[in-house]
Amino acid sequence: MKNIFLFLSLFLFQNVFCQGEEVKNYKWDVTPKFQEIPTEFQNYPAVVLKDYRLYDNRVGGYTYKAFVVKHSAIKILTEDGINNYNKVTINKKYVRDYRDLKARVIKSNGKIEELPKERIIEKDNSDERQFVFEGVEKGDIIEYYYVIKDFPEFNGAEYFQRDIPVLDAKFQLNNINNIATTYVFGYNGMVDVGKGNFNIYTGTNLPAYKKERNAAIIANIAKVFYYVDTNSNYDYKSFYWSLNSYADGTNAKSMVKNFVSELKLDDTTIPLDERLTKMDTYLKENIEIDAQYNYKKVFETKKISPRMVLFLYKDVLDYLNIPYQFMASTDKFDNKFDERNVIPATLSEILIYIPETKKYLSPFYYWMPYGPPNSVCINNNAVVFHKVDKKEVRYAFEKIKGVSMNDNVNNTQSEIFVDDDMENITVKKKSTYTGYNSYYYRSAMKFIPEDKLKEFVKEINYDEVDVDIKNFTIENKEYKYNYDTQKPFTFNTEVHVKETWLENAGKNYVITLGKVLGKQTNLYQETERTYAIDLSFPKKYEHTINFTIPKGYTVSKLDNLLFNKEIKDADNNVIGKFASSAKVEGNILKISVEEFYDFTHLEKDKYNEYRDVTNAAYDFYKSSLVLTKV
Repeated sequence: MKNIFLFLSLFLFQNVFCQGEEVKNYKWDVTPKFQEIPTEFQNYPAVVLKDYRLYDNRVGGYTYKAFVVKHSAIKILTEDGINNYNKVTINKKYVRDYRDLKARVIKSNGKIEELPKERIIEKDNSDERQFVFEGVEKGDIIEYYYVIKDFPEFNGAEYFQRDIPVLDAKFQLNNINNIATTYVFGYNGMVDVGKGNFNIYTGTNLPAYKKERNAAIIANIAKVFYYVDTNSNYDYKSFYWSLNSYADGTNAKSMVKNFVSELKLDDTTIPLDERLTKMDTYLKENIEIDAQYNYKKVFETKKISPRMVLFLYKDVLDYLNIPYQFMASTDKFDNKFDERNVIPATLSEILIYIPETKKYLSPFYYWMPYGPPNSVCINNNAVVFHKVDKKEVRYAFEKIKGVSMNDNVNNTQSEIFVDDDMENITVKKKSTYTGYNSYYYRSAMKFIPEDKLKEFVKEINYDEVDVDIKNFTIENKEYKYNYDTQKPFTFNTEVHVKETWLENAGKNYVITLGKVLGKQTNLYQETERTYAIDLSFPKKYEHTINFTIPKGYTVSKLDNLLFNKEIKDADNNVIGKFASSAKVEGNILKISVEEFYDFTHLEKDKYNEYRDVTNAAYDFYKSSLVLTKV
């Protein structure tokens, strides 16, 4: 009878752990076997053969600990791969105890060389440990794992795609003894294979991610999110009540009443739009985000904690009985919105939508005025909450509204002069910004020290073009001008150009005028696009360049300055463009440039058109003009 009981116990134990890796006593295979590298991955400097990340949280009774395993194996395919991957650094900060820590090299002939402990370096005055794999050759596999005892981690994210392919990825999180519910969700190639108490996601043959401009790379890479909650059926209603609770005030009606009264926010003869503008302007101009422990003293101390910001907006709207809706979305560059599964960590964009005015309040973005949505969630999906009564809330999924490119305009007016000896170039330039860039610059101005201001002006207006700023002024930099499009954020600069725009060509000269716009991006190196094109917001650029032709010279053959490239949608509407024109009037060469992107998302099958427009801007920046001696 005892033997039967023992057999059943062993069977059950083995059955549990066949569903997942055992964490606390994890060991690697003495003779490892890895997947064959697919042909399409063989031109990389290295390939990740294995990337396992295993967590075992143990909470309950008198237990509060976790065991963690990180196990990785990388095959080196080129000489560059040796330099890039022969060192592995582990941060031991906050780690309670290392139970096991091993590293080895598997030679191409199958011989295994385990690193002695003295080759595992502990850096002085650092929280890092480093494996140094010496003598690694092309074809070798470097492998390491460690097991640590740590404190439980109840929420987080693991990203599995790298700049090299990953053949075998695995995430495992063991349940925390039924005290709470563990929620785990995988995306972009991470597949759920878990059973019972084991939450397991695996990925196979994950391609390397590719760095591309204007792409939602992080949102598209393989990853796993996890969190633990005492609610056994966590859904969007649960998220709302946690958000609503997060925004509950602390019986501060008298404080709110005084604030409303002083600003006359309860005067219904004043349009709601005007009252909300006044409220938002006052709060963001006068109340500083800082440490604050007493909500009732916000107006007394002029300081408010990030958590209290939502308290305050909600309490004022409730006091005024203004209907509003909480909205939650993701940063579209970091995470896709998931309607089926709620992941609180990704719902970073919290907005308050005012149905009457059809505008948004952005409590957590102190640089964003009341009106448009946050730039990273424009045209992104969101959950919208409608509170029916004190106990009931309903929700629906909607797309956050877009904005017009005409609200986000950068206009520059440049005057370029060459001195009489044909050596020095002076530029007078006025740059104006409306929309999101102006919001950002006004906010940034609060934090830029006086001795760094010139550097800031140079970077914004001339972007990597070497100039010496002789004079500059900045206009309309206060927050209140976010509400006045007639007073855009403005730079006025006068600079001496230090780099070579003017080159001698015998008795003639060649001058590069497009550089006055600042460095432009080129996409000539990109041949095949991996991701769709994503922009934060639609935008427009308008540039005027007036070049005073030096006395004794003339210009001709203006074709080098003329460009016209377009992006069209399925209905043949022009949604993107770079176009320039040039003409001579007296001794002035007048150049006009129009560039716009009237979209936020473009599928990659339109990439060639997008690249042509972007490269046209770069070609204009590099284009030259001949000054012919008369």
